Amino acid sequence: MEIGYDTTAERLDTRMIEFSIRCRVWYNVVNPLGGYTTLSKRRQKRRKRSASQIIFWIMSAILAFSMIVSLIVVAIPGPATPAPTPLPTWTPAPLPTSTATPTPLPPEPSPTSATLPLPTVTETEPAVGPEPATETPDVAPTSTPTPTLTITPTLTVTVTPSGADLPLTFAVAGDSRDGPRVYRRVLEAVMDSGSEFLVHTGDLVNRGTQANWEEFQPLMADFSLPFYPVPGNHDGLAGGLEGYLAHSGAPAAHYSFDRGTVHFTLADSHNGGINATELAWLRADLSATAQPVKMVFLHHPPYDPDGTDHIMAYGNEAFMSLMVEQEVDYVFAGHIHAYVQDVRDGVHYEITGGAGAPLYRRDHPQASHHYLLVTVQGTDVSVEAIKV
Repeated sequence: MEIGYDTTAERLDTRMIEFSIRCRVWYNVVNPLGGYTTLSKRRQKRRKRSASQIIFWIMSAILAFSMIVSLIVVAIPGPATPAPTPLPTWTPAPLPTSTATPTPLPPEPSPTSATLPLPTVTETEPAVGPEPATETPDVAPTSTPTPTLTITPTLTVTVTPSGADLPLTFAVAGDSRDGPRVYRRVLEAVMDSGSEFLVHTGDLVNRGTQANWEEFQPLMADFSLPFYPVPGNHDGLAGGLEGYLAHSGAPAAHYSFDRGTVHFTLADSHNGGINATELAWLRADLSATAQPVKMVFLHHPPYDPDGTDHIMAYGNEAFMSLMVEQEVDYVFAGHIHAYVQDVRDGVHYEITGGAGAPLYRRDHPQASHHYLLVTVQGTDVSVEAIKV
């Protein structure tokens, strides 16, 4: 409904009133001490909050970017792994077993090769080694040239005893790596001790490279006694024993032989312990012998009587149970650079690792550079640690 105006004056008055009302409303809005000021403060707070949010988002973005860059750097592949050192091709000098110079000791009879049935193989492996001599202890055997040896996983050597009633004296040493001067003293002392041969409990060299074996061979050049090693964890190049078998003088990774009243079993633990296959070979070998004295040689001990964990990484309990089951008399090991001995469940454990490697003096009170002199008279065994 429109409002009617009678006169021009009324119309003018009405417009003046409307203008006055609008001015008051506008004044209240733009008054610096009134509502406009309140609105400005709110807008400033909003702007401050907006600025804080912007800074927060920028910092978050920088952090996320740095994390992404770090992940990219980690994911970038490194330099290519160098190819492994080729296996040694150097040919060692003839083994001391067949080229020993005359000594005051009784002459060594020629070994005979016997075949031991493997746990998983029913066929007989071909004999390895020289032909056996006739069993006449009083007649010195003729010299036999070094045979061309084909390396097989298993070898059993039966040595005809020179006399069961005569005492047997031999030496045991281990861990000669990185200590050529000490090891040379050990070898000289063993030759002067009246020992008939030397058993080495492993770690002949440091890494199993061709250079290592070329340094090892001159040390053995003047050693005139038979030498029977077992492989240690430092003797395998990248876990393999090709270099060890080519240069150490060992006929196989594991093997056994008889001498006097003793059956010698030399086992392979170079990968850190005794696995099921090696355990089966040990059981078969020990079960087959009729010798009254049984001795087992390997690198890693199943336990440390001094309490350290420098022992087999696996197979410990199974190995010790087998030693009890097969009535083994002595177990000789290395790996611990000291001399430690103990008797457990009727089995004598002798740990000898003092042929040159750095000694573990902190945890082992008997740590010294030494070798063991073992004497067997019938079934009586004595072990003496000889310092060098």
